[in-house]
Amino acid sequence: MMGHQRDILASLGIDIWVSRMAVSQTLPQSSVWREQAAPEIHSEIIVPAAVPQQLKQQQPIIHEKPKQEPSPQHTTVEAAAPEVVPEARVMLQIEAFSIEALQLPHCVILVESTTLSQEQQQLWRNIQHALQAEYHVLQWPFALEVLQDGIGVENYVQGFVDVLSTDKNMLILGQLPHFKSEQCLHLASLQEMLDQPLLKKSLWDAIQITSL
Repeated sequence: MMGHQRDILASLGIDIWVSRMAVSQTLPQSSVWREQAAPEIHSEIIVPAAVPQQLKQQQPIIHEKPKQEPSPQHTTVEAAAPEVVPEARVMLQIEAFSIEALQLPHCVILVESTTLSQEQQQLWRNIQHALQAEYHVLQWPFALEVLQDGIGVENYVQGFVDVLSTDKNMLILGQLPHFKSEQCLHLASLQEMLDQPLLKKSLWDAIQITSL
């Protein structure tokens, strides 16, 4: 082992064991470890030549976009929204009529008085004077235009009757227009009473029964 290698191993803390039988190496007095060491391999470093200053500035790189074929033009036609036309309200036309009522403590007498003849009107007045009852009348069409829609005419007639006949019996002479009810007593009409005077008694009997 060379003395230079032993020094390196000693500096690293590595003990070197040398056999006593080994022949020690005799070095000349003038030799040093650099002369005994294996020749080092020197690699040559090639330094590139200086680049001219004007070439150091990089030229801007221009990327050309690929040419695109012209796409066919599409014409968009916007359909105009249809104008919202308010729906015309259809009103049901109902012929004019009137309903008169006599309100007693225990019953209500109802009659259609639209086209009463003179004899029928006279009989109806006699009944009113004999009973001394409260008088009410329903005229169609109403004076207010908003209440002249014939679609709700049955409700109007029903409301008129309900207000007068609360907790009372209903006596109807003949038929009432636009009114249907099973909770009433239909009696002879004014014309039938004129034709058959005995039918007047059925009205008085019905009034007496309702008062009991």
